[in-house]
Amino acid sequence: MKLNKNSMHITIETEACSNGEAVARSLSEMLNIPCYGEEILDKAAQLSGIPASQLHRYDGRSVRAAYDLLADDKTPLKMRPASDFVAAQIAACQALAAQGACILVDRHSGQALEGSPDHVRIFIHAGFDDRAANLAAKEGKTVEEAKHMLKKLDRSYRSYYRGSDRGWGEADQYDLSLNASDADVTALTANVMEFLSAMCGETKQTAGQRKAV
Repeated sequence: MKLNKNSMHITIETEACSNGEAVARSLSEMLNIPCYGEEILDKAAQLSGIPASQLHRYDGRSVRAAYDLLADDKTPLKMRPASDFVAAQIAACQALAAQGACILVDRHSGQALEGSPDHVRIFIHAGFDDRAANLAAKEGKTVEEAKHMLKKLDRSYRSYYRGSDRGWGEADQYDLSLNASDADVTALTANVMEFLSAMCGETKQTAGQRKAV
């Protein structure tokens, strides 16, 4: 498959706290195409009628797990089946992709565009300690506190995404898999740009060749 850069859709799925969205935003600037991360949730709310507050609260985790992880308040909410949240996000990803070339981050984006032409599916992961350090810096926690939080997040991510997409996180399901532990955002973005150029036929690398870094 030769990628058409004018109509490509890039989905970037990530391990928790691996800086994948930062790479996506950087890539968006270089390619001059929109990037949708949490914006997918707002679109999902618009299309489905599910309150945006609930979609954000349960982002990347099961409905019940959200109460234990990141919800600061304990306000009782009517429990919706997880399938409602999944379907809403898939529909949002498809609607945003229909508007033109773009980058979609997590929120079932790879699953939503599976089989679509000019779709590049990328996975960004990193070592546990590196991700814990990122979480500690973001949340103002100690590293040990962050490690405890991240273990819960990892369990929740795997359960939530693999509940609807069995291939989530498996390298052979992606066109490109990147290890973010030993590279900064600039270097990772450059790696993705090189790979996209290859898929567009702009280098000697075979289009569609899978690569792991």
